[in-house]
Amino acid sequence: MRIAVIDMGTNTFNLVVAEIHQNTFQILYSTKEPVKLGQKLKDQHVLSHHQIEKILEVLQKYLSIAQKFSVDKILALATSSIRTAQNKEEIKKNVREKLNLDIQIIDGEREAELIYLANHFAVQSCINSVNDRNFLIMDIGGGSTEFILSDKNRSLWKQSFLLGMARLIDELKPQDPIHPTDILTLKNYLEKHLHPLNAALKQYPTKTLVGSSGVFDSIVEMIEANIHPLPKNDQCCVISKNDFYTIFQKILPLPYSERLKFPGLIEMRADMVTMSLLLIDFVFTNFNLENFIVSFYSLKEGVLIEEMKKVSSIH
Repeated sequence: MRIAVIDMGTNTFNLVVAEIHQNTFQILYSTKEPVKLGQKLKDQHVLSHHQIEKILEVLQKYLSIAQKFSVDKILALATSSIRTAQNKEEIKKNVREKLNLDIQIIDGEREAELIYLANHFAVQSCINSVNDRNFLIMDIGGGSTEFILSDKNRSLWKQSFLLGMARLIDELKPQDPIHPTDILTLKNYLEKHLHPLNAALKQYPTKTLVGSSGVFDSIVEMIEANIHPLPKNDQCCVISKNDFYTIFQKILPLPYSERLKFPGLIEMRADMVTMSLLLIDFVFTNFNLENFIVSFYSLKEGVLIEEMKKVSSIH
């Protein structure tokens, strides 16, 4: 069976086309496009006509690609920015009427579950390099950030927080380049909102962070472009804290204009990378983490794994 999955995120819409087999899948095509639905979301809680037009434009493009691959099924999942918009039903209706596509607006619990499925599958070849019983999976989005605690067999705890990068930037309005007072404001904000994660880590302690795709892909690319090549496969990569903090220290003082030129950093991530790195630093520092695994899988691969399991159960 051939399927297309569209992950309708806050900053980016991702498309993956895959052939689903029993117990495996083969990715045939993937792409991403910036949509920036998180801009001013906090102030209005309504996606504008211009933003809805952008949604339709990118979805139309992705449907055309899916058609070229003769897919059997298209699954489109909308996350934080659309699920918290007052006009989400209008958006859903627009997409159905104009593109004949039913989008699923998923809640934070479902989003975290799909992220868990993807990352648990992806890191199997990397977890033996770290001696740890549990793992903290982190997926940084534009509208929300998901944290999942798991062992090698199952998820133990998961929660979606309204701590996406677009929301944080809109809420805290940091200077560019970021100022020490902005960093302190962010730290206080995170301490206030991440109490549930702190409690969960006391119940399920770990020293290992698994970063789920997105900005974590960029961290790998920046390390390789600025420091040294990394041993990796198609699914995951182990990086050192030292390498992460080398990139962190290089990025932190740079304004947006300089971040655009930074080797290994793609343009669509240049605006929010500083806040993302500060969030990762907060998690490492406050929760005394030591090991760092990057998973190249995220929500869309979680959907593929779910579909693969359905095919396997039929056979």
